[in-house]
Amino acid sequence: MAGNGPPPKENAVRRNAVDLSHLEGDDVPDKVKKLFKRDGYSVATCRWWDTWVESEQSESFKATDWQRLQMLAPLVEAYFRRPGHNALAEIRQNESLLGATVTDRMRLCMNKGESNKQNNDGKPDSYPENVKDMELYRSLGGA
Repeated sequence: MAGNGPPPKENAVRRNAVDLSHLEGDDVPDKVKKLFKRDGYSVATCRWWDTWVESEQSESFKATDWQRLQMLAPLVEAYFRRPGHNALAEIRQNESLLGATVTDRMRLCMNKGESNKQNNDGKPDSYPENVKDMELYRSLGGA
């Protein structure tokens, strides 16, 4: 069975900086964030769209991401009218690429939290709690 590899070690220290520049949102015009021909869609589809507009990950969306959601809206509407596993699979796949679930956001490194921040010197803010001798830790290749 395919997967994303083994889980990381509990006491692993990341020494390479994580590039989060892709999370910086562009100034996307408000008209791009509006559902095209909204009156033609059901309440459920409009609610789906509004959920995406108000989501935290949409702050980093570019115009192409909004275009992807616009293209997905008719498929979501069709699914709400007549549910089927094929439509749901396509919706799930597209939403996954936009960071719909916690796992998707972790895979896409969309976490803006404090855990990804490091000092200017590239050293981590804290060391693993099982390290007793900091000099020995550093001499063995630790931060």
